Amino acid sequence: MEEFNNYNENETNEKVEPLEESQPIEETSAPTEEPLDTNEPLNEDFGVEDNFDSEPELFSNPIQYSPVKPYGDYKPMSKGLKIFALILALLIALSGVGLGGYFVGKNSTVTGNTKRAEVNLASKPTKTDEYTEAQIYEMINKSIVGIYIYNSDGKLSQASGVVYSKDGYIVTNDHIYSEIPAAKFKIYTSDGKEYDAKYVAGDTISDLAVLKVDNAKLSPATFGNSNELFHGEHVVAIGRPNDATDDSSITSGIVSAVHRRVQTTSSYSANLIQTDSAINPGSSGGALANMYGQVIGITSSKLAGVEYDAIGYAIPTVTVKRIVEELIRDGKVTSRAKLGISYQAIDSVAAEINNFDHVGLYVAEVSEDSALYGKVKASDVITHVNGIEIINDTIILDVIEESRAGDTITVTVVTQNNKTNDYSVVLSPNVGESSYTTESIKSEDNNGSSGGGTFDFPFGE
Repeated sequence: MEEFNNYNENETNEKVEPLEESQPIEETSAPTEEPLDTNEPLNEDFGVEDNFDSEPELFSNPIQYSPVKPYGDYKPMSKGLKIFALILALLIALSGVGLGGYFVGKNSTVTGNTKRAEVNLASKPTKTDEYTEAQIYEMINKSIVGIYIYNSDGKLSQASGVVYSKDGYIVTNDHIYSEIPAAKFKIYTSDGKEYDAKYVAGDTISDLAVLKVDNAKLSPATFGNSNELFHGEHVVAIGRPNDATDDSSITSGIVSAVHRRVQTTSSYSANLIQTDSAINPGSSGGALANMYGQVIGITSSKLAGVEYDAIGYAIPTVTVKRIVEELIRDGKVTSRAKLGISYQAIDSVAAEINNFDHVGLYVAEVSEDSALYGKVKASDVITHVNGIEIINDTIILDVIEESRAGDTITVTVVTQNNKTNDYSVVLSPNVGESSYTTESIKSEDNNGSSGGGTFDFPFGE
């Protein structure tokens, strides 16, 4: 049984397709899964999200000057004092070099043996008017890349990416190579250049992945703070929906929802940005940007079906920063937390229909790595988290997404015999995996793949 289902009853029947890569060599479609049965306990873990160095130039013709006599009586400096002054000057110079090295190293990708690629999320400028769509395109397009994903079996798909840092790290989606074993990558920049890229790390739960291009001068995007978004804010989506080698395209819209909790895999949900900006196949890993030229999300998916119109999703930058920097540093997500239970959410309507005395999380199973193991049993109901009543499961999911593995939360549990217990729970690590594989798997027909097909939202599981 999968752990802890971040289940959202309001979204169970929404069929969603990822922003799969466009124009495969031979297009196939993955089978569409049936909607989840809301009467069955769901199993899911709580996922969280949560330079300059310069040297002075010597003048070829030094200025001629005469020393100015100091104020007061002047006495020549003794030999010993001169030596002391020289040593002091050298110490100051060495300190300056060390300090300069610190500031350079602070923004580099390697500190000792530890890889780093830190990006600060910029706030919206307070005294700047919004730019036009044309201006935003010119500002961001140089940071958008097209990606060819292929292997020796002839499977091919395409996607988009955003340059994360000037040393060649590129952020995209994890699902772009989910159907291409032993995938290789070609990167196409806005100036028409082509580069080989290598896989760094990926994470299925967040649907984020990192590629790396060496020895290339890339233009990193300016990443804004997605927590500053508001409903109705004007945004644009930029990516390569047609062909990875084509120019990027831009679509315009608004932020439809700031924190939309959406079922992301069969076992997890996430807070995403919802937008009505058109997001099309091949745009996976592209940029959702505000009107100040700041990337505030990585496009990942959209709702599929004729009954839906203009509902797309992007991963917010507060999540991107946390996940991507862990992927670069550790090769996997290490800080994400989980409670480690399977549950069925009970809201007020479900409680009334099923004659439950409490709303909250009806526990189906507790995993052995959970701090609640041996304390909470199946059929118990978790009614509060940190003193807050759980009127829907989004409340506790948000608490855990904002926490880190090792953090402590408090839960209130009502047992079957109506006894109430409070527990302090240390959250377990929820280490993610990637859909990337180095194994080359040859299909019997070897017809190639779209690298995406049509999936249930959002990652093609």
